[in-house]
Amino acid sequence: MTNAMIKTIPSIVGRNTFDQFFDQVFSDPFTMVRRSTEGYPLTDLYKDDEDNQVIEIALAGFTKEDLNIEVKNNSIAIFCESISEGDKNSRRIARRSFTRSFVDYDHQLDMRQSSASFENGLLRIRIPPTEESRATSIAIN
Repeated sequence: MTNAMIKTIPSIVGRNTFDQFFDQVFSDPFTMVRRSTEGYPLTDLYKDDEDNQVIEIALAGFTKEDLNIEVKNNSIAIFCESISEGDKNSRRIARRSFTRSFVDYDHQLDMRQSSASFENGLLRIRIPPTEESRATSIAIN
């Protein structure tokens, strides 16, 4: 995108745009999840039995040393910056650089307590909920 093109993009949008966006998020959240997981590499998002948010990314042909995960504020980014030429020629699996980012817009996840594992070409990141967002029982006196 050129600077001239950026200058022509309005900095405001109609209220209807946001109303439609939020209506879709609440009426059909699975469409929004599907859109955030489309593309390369294949990605899945779900909650496990312990209420952790789980991100799974299929990365056949990669090693854990190829991958980087960064947490900043309320977002997590998973990326592979480059693949060395020697690796490209010695493997027939299509590998390329990528970046996938996910944002916790409602601040319900403890991003800094995330854990990651990489086994058989599957990267799995578990992000626990914040203490404040966990369900709590209240005793009745």
